[in-house]
Amino acid sequence: MDKKSARNPFLSFNYQGGAVLPTNDFVTKQKNKPTYNSYSLKYGYSAAGDRWQDYAYGMPYGGVGFYFANFYNDNDALGNPFALYAFQGTTLNDYSKALKFKFEWQLGASFNWRPYDPFTNHENIALGSSSNVFISLNLYANYQFAPHWDFDFGVSMSHFSNGASRLPNKGINLFAPFFEFNYSFDKKPVINGKHRFVPPTIEPRIDYDLLVNISSRQRRFDTTGTNLPSEYLDRNFGVYGISFAPMVVSSYKYKYGASLDFLYDESSRAKASRAVNPIDSKTYDRIELGPFWHRFSLGVSAKGELVLPNYSIFANLGYNIIHGNDKDKPLYQVAGVKVFLKDNLFGTFGIRASKFSKAQYLYWSLGYTFKGSPVSKIKKTIPAIIKGN
Repeated sequence: MDKKSARNPFLSFNYQGGAVLPTNDFVTKQKNKPTYNSYSLKYGYSAAGDRWQDYAYGMPYGGVGFYFANFYNDNDALGNPFALYAFQGTTLNDYSKALKFKFEWQLGASFNWRPYDPFTNHENIALGSSSNVFISLNLYANYQFAPHWDFDFGVSMSHFSNGASRLPNKGINLFAPFFEFNYSFDKKPVINGKHRFVPPTIEPRIDYDLLVNISSRQRRFDTTGTNLPSEYLDRNFGVYGISFAPMVVSSYKYKYGASLDFLYDESSRAKASRAVNPIDSKTYDRIELGPFWHRFSLGVSAKGELVLPNYSIFANLGYNIIHGNDKDKPLYQVAGVKVFLKDNLFGTFGIRASKFSKAQYLYWSLGYTFKGSPVSKIKKTIPAIIKGN
């Protein structure tokens, strides 16, 4: 059993300022191009380099953070949101002992948004709830300029939405350069050179991930000829899916492959209207589900995964061969975090979207990885089977 790794505690301050991307009508209709700035305080631990796992996973680090954003002229519509989040990062490339290129993901919950209200905040069709999911991806250069001090400079892409659990939910997408100062409380020297721990050689293989997805969503309805006062009805529809993904494992940090995604969406082709009930003479919103076989979709997606200890981040880019829900585009995307629960059992959390910005639903799933045989063994087995026949 490997000894427990030492950890370097650190504190970081992050500042970023940039643009609200024009990915929905709320942003594009603003007279001035919306901008923002944000501040973030983070506390975490980084690897000390005293295990081979530290080098296999790129000297990983992680922790928790607090985020606050200011939208200048749009605060009246969006509010003054803050977020609590977990983060994890890794080194993608070492240029020198002092200069590195890194990647970081952040996932958490954001609060204090001013959501859509048909009377007081009807312009904000971007967010329908005061609490939303917060996702951020950072690419940056890291420079150590003193024994306990690092400086980071890079770009950040952030997304806020409730995953269509409450409409309207066009989402808010941010892009900005940032800088960050990091102070390490107990900086331990990283072992390198000929004394560096060398990870055991990994033999390429193919693993098989089986995932079961359970979620819910809302959708917009046409108000023409329906007597509906609004296209947004507070009704959640069930979403259930099964995915099977063969994944090539050629290194400790990266997996890639394809996924077959089978989906049942209760909102597909549903219709809504407002009518008077002849029994009690009261007016109700009436929802009629679409034909059963039109609620199914079958998609094929390319899938990639960046693996880190305990967690990994994944993304899918897919297309529905069978497309049941005509309100969504057949091209879809999934991005999320994979949490290893026990042995080969894992859970995921993320967002499935279309147009790279419009959330369809929150992506909750429970999965299991079936470990495959090494690729070299498969190559030897196939000719033997053919010869035997």
